[in-house]
Amino acid sequence: MINSNVITMDVISDLRNFDILSGLPPKSLQKYLPYFYLRSYKKHQLLFMEGDPRDKIFFLLDGYVMYESGSKGGTMLYLDFIKSNQLFPYGGIFTDRVYDQTAIAATDIQVYFIPTHVFEDLLKTNPKSLICIISRLSDILHLHQKRVQTILTPNAQERVLHSLKFLMDDLGEQDGDEIIISCPLTAANISKISGTTRETVSLIINQLKREQVLSVTSKKIRILKPHYFEENC
Repeated sequence: MINSNVITMDVISDLRNFDILSGLPPKSLQKYLPYFYLRSYKKHQLLFMEGDPRDKIFFLLDGYVMYESGSKGGTMLYLDFIKSNQLFPYGGIFTDRVYDQTAIAATDIQVYFIPTHVFEDLLKTNPKSLICIISRLSDILHLHQKRVQTILTPNAQERVLHSLKFLMDDLGEQDGDEIIISCPLTAANISKISGTTRETVSLIINQLKREQVLSVTSKKIRILKPHYFEENC
């Protein structure tokens, strides 16, 4: 028989990895534990679709999630990725009643989720967590303002380089002097983020490979010379 105390401690340990929950008093976290549910999704499975009731807030424990948003005509308007130990969605807390994007498992993932109304109650009664949300929203806004400015650049090569830097800063993990983007990105993904064609992205990535700026193995990008993007973006 599994000891329930051990299970509880494992869940608390998992949830403490999220900034917004790490500062909660032990009693507060214990109070909300019964509302957290653990679930696994396989790669390509939907977590929610644009327009679905916004009834859950997710905490990504392991893997990557892809955000998509499109027009009524089916045109892709927005693409983004979320890495482990991040909460989502941030936008719409206290206001939105439906999801404004579609979330898809980009890899096999594990998530905790909590009913939205319960999570909003947690924020109302824990100012430190609310401040953490506001701070994170500010960071996201700043990051995406820079991303929009990048898309407005008329030069396609610059847009691709800026998008690679955006992905490096947002998803990259330091490995010595190099940075690894473990999220399985394709040329099509990067073309949507940069507002260019897949062919343009492939040409530029091949050029960067020849210059030994980066390498790509199994859709994982290793940035061999991170300073290149600092100097050229």
